[in-house]
Amino acid sequence: MNKRKDELRKQDDLEWKALMDQYNEVMVDYVEENEHADHRVGLHHDEPDVIDSKPQKPQQQQPASNVKQVPSDDNTTWSAPLKKAGDDATILLKPAFGTHRPSSNAILVFAEGYDLSIYLSFVESLANTGYSGDVVFSISNESKLKPGVKEYLLSKSNSQNDEGVNIIAYEVEWTCFKKSGESARGSGEGINNCKMTNVFGDAAGNPVDDPREPRPVATARYELYWIWSLQYSKESWLMLLDVRDVWFQLNPFEQVNTRDKVTGELHLFGENADAVRIGTSAYNKGWLVTAYGRKTVSPYFNEPVICSGSTMGNQDAIETYLRAMVAQFDATLCKSKGCDQGFHNYLYYSGQLGKVDDETTSVGAISKLLVHEQGKGVINNLGALRTKPLKEWGMYDAEKELVLNWDGSTSPVAHQYDRDKEVNIMVRGKKKQFEQQWRLGKLNTAQ
Repeated sequence: MNKRKDELRKQDDLEWKALMDQYNEVMVDYVEENEHADHRVGLHHDEPDVIDSKPQKPQQQQPASNVKQVPSDDNTTWSAPLKKAGDDATILLKPAFGTHRPSSNAILVFAEGYDLSIYLSFVESLANTGYSGDVVFSISNESKLKPGVKEYLLSKSNSQNDEGVNIIAYEVEWTCFKKSGESARGSGEGINNCKMTNVFGDAAGNPVDDPREPRPVATARYELYWIWSLQYSKESWLMLLDVRDVWFQLNPFEQVNTRDKVTGELHLFGENADAVRIGTSAYNKGWLVTAYGRKTVSPYFNEPVICSGSTMGNQDAIETYLRAMVAQFDATLCKSKGCDQGFHNYLYYSGQLGKVDDETTSVGAISKLLVHEQGKGVINNLGALRTKPLKEWGMYDAEKELVLNWDGSTSPVAHQYDRDKEVNIMVRGKKKQFEQQWRLGKLNTAQ
């Protein structure tokens, strides 16, 4: 039996390596092809990547003068996303079920198309930390939901109680297209470009067409996050997270909940700087070059990658950040899957979100910008460490089944945990337990 298990593990390793090698080849070809194209903002130039092997903190640059600046409105740097639908545009999108608690903290998640185990893993690991606050999901239309998903999420919709997890779910209608322009059935794992339906309306409440060109749902999600963010008070803490590869170990807001109330803070979270830099990652480099042009972004090639799948801040700062993210698509029309990570890194390194720990450089409602190195903050981005097991990095305690920060403390949020086999196996086991408990009616639906 053990011999067969070893054989299967080796087979999995070979298949995974072959898949990643194939994907790397595609991305390198993609970058090389697009680096010679003339884009909306700047021209690309073939310049060698210079990578310094010494650890380095992220360094911000001055905004590039050749990048199209997004027009501002009354009192902020970036226009509200709905303004593109008209000055009198309104928001029509309402929850399919659940009610926001405006004074609560909230986690905002784009989570369409997943089976029950993904929602169970996310919500139950969060509830087990003692988290008390909202979780806002974008889910598939009811006719496309996987079995058990709606029933489970409804059991966690708890707006009448100020304590515990409270789920609010939105169902968004999409009209999607292949790269050729042909109609498509769904987002195609994020490859197809899509428009939202019945999200914005005119002053009378009549639906208006999506004012933006079709784009990947991973890009469009920031408009949804912006709409949801408006439901909370300035002092609320909001977190933007991926869903499939997140595992909670401590209350993600425990550290900020013990402080005096503040506003205007925005927290960004890096990937491991020793393992990957923007210039050494075909993906990250490609997204930036495609969106802004090589000349504009080449000064950032030696910088660490800042992860767009994990962001935290006060409501007012997050709302400003989300305006900025939507504005980047409007300015660049970058339609590659993953361009949102390019937008995220550009906004930081160009200095358009302000300067780190410098409260004299506020931008919109962002009065304080903080960037956390990998393994030194609330969210631990683990993906770049997949070259060897997390246990060998000293970042996983197998006996306690805990992912750790570099100082040995427990990581409140383990992001990209599934790149590590041992941690992935542990979480899979927990998922099965949650599924069994749910089917037996033994999960605490009042959490």
